[in-house]
Order: sequence, then C-alpha cells, then structure tokens
Amino acid sequence: MVSFKDTKQVAEFYSENTRYTHFHTPSQLIRYYSNYFEYKVMPSLETFKEDEKMQSDFHERHGQQHLLFIFPENEPLPQDLKDYAEASGYTTEKMELYQTEELTLGKRAGEVRIVGDDQTFKDFLTVCRVGEREYGEEFADLKTEMHTADRADDSVIQLVAYDHGQPVGKLEAILHGDLIELDDFYVLETARGKGIGTALQEKVLDYGQSLILIADGNDTPKEMYERQGYRKISERYELLKVKSSS
Repeated sequence: MVSFKDTKQVAEFYSENTRYTHFHTPSQLIRYYSNYFEYKVMPSLETFKEDEKMQSDFHERHGQQHLLFIFPENEPLPQDLKDYAEASGYTTEKMELYQTEELTLGKRAGEVRIVGDDQTFKDFLTVCRVGEREYGEEFADLKTEMHTADRADDSVIQLVAYDHGQPVGKLEAILHGDLIELDDFYVLETARGKGIGTALQEKVLDYGQSLILIADGNDTPKEMYERQGYRKISERYELLKVKSSS
C-alpha cells in the first residue's frame, strides 16, 4: 500500500532511537522539511516535552529558528498533546496523501513545455520564485539551488506552463517506479481558474497514470481532488513552531 514513505524526502539522516528518527541537513538549515523529528510511535505528552527540549537545544546550537515534529501515519494526536501544542504556539497540520489511477480533468488552457533548454528552465524558475519568495529571499535562493540539482536528476520532471507566451505555472513530478508524485505545483494568482493547473497535470500523464500528491488537510480543496478522481489514502499530523528571530 502507498504511504508517505513513498514520497520524496529531501533530508539527511542524523540519528535515531526506538521512538523517532532525527533528520538534520546542514546545507538546508532554514528548510523545515529537511530538519525534524519523525516519530515511529506516538509519544506521551511528557515524552514529547523531553523531545521538544532536545530538538530546541539542538536547533539553537545550529542557529535554526523552527521546531518540527512529524507523527505516525493514520494516528490521531492525543488531546492533551493537542492542547499543549496550541498553548505553546505550534501550528497543527494534518497532511493528506492522495492517489489516483483514473485522473478526470476539466477545462484546460495554456501551453505546457518540459524543461529542457536554458530558456524554459529560466521561465520555470521565474514562476517558482514568485511563490517561494513568500517565505523569504534566503528560502527562495535555497529552492533555486534545489531546482537546479533536480534538473540533472532523471527521476524528476520539470514542467512550465505558458499563457499567451508568458510563464504562469510550474510543476515538478518525481518518478517512483510506477508511481508519479506531483510536487512543487504552482500557478500564478492572476492565471488561476483558467485551466492552467489542469494542463500541467495532463502533461504528467505522458509518464504514467498512477499519481500521488500531498496536500494540507487544513485547507485542501477536497471536492476538487475528488472530482479529478483522487482519493485520500493516508494522513498524518505534524506540529510546527517558528521562533521569533528578534
């Protein structure tokens, strides 16, 4: 069965124990999903507090401003842990994994090209940066480095969509054997609702029919995914806290 473990992970293993795996990536200290604890078993509140201090001290030593904990798939967070997280300033995220093998697409618009030459890659990065700058220039620069590395990875497909000749959307897809993971999916706000995203997804079908994607369960447009033929196959909770840099 497909699970979150079948999705792309850009994080370096640091250590592990019987309860969690610690991921720490020195080259990407500002990227949350490269530096976190991933639990193997659901912790009690008291155990979580101990782990929280451990990660906090570790990240402080490395000049990091966030805490991130990922919990086991398909297990609800205990209420006392939820209450503590809310009182402590964490954002509680419920991430959902979707899959389809019969994608049903609506209206489509624009022209989609596979990133190949330098110009299409430049256009791809232009669209990427619009969305990524929302998290700061340093993060956007890091993502440019990651996209550049992905360009040389045969398992990664980079697509850019055009509307009247202007780059307005992009998508990265990762090949996992028979599975295709949709990742870094973004359409400029001014181009949304036209069918640009549909055209990007349609192009991915050139590589196979079994598609998966991760969506934020807090604001997932579930009806849209269901109309397109996706079904939710797994979910997991995450706790994120970003410390003030002041």
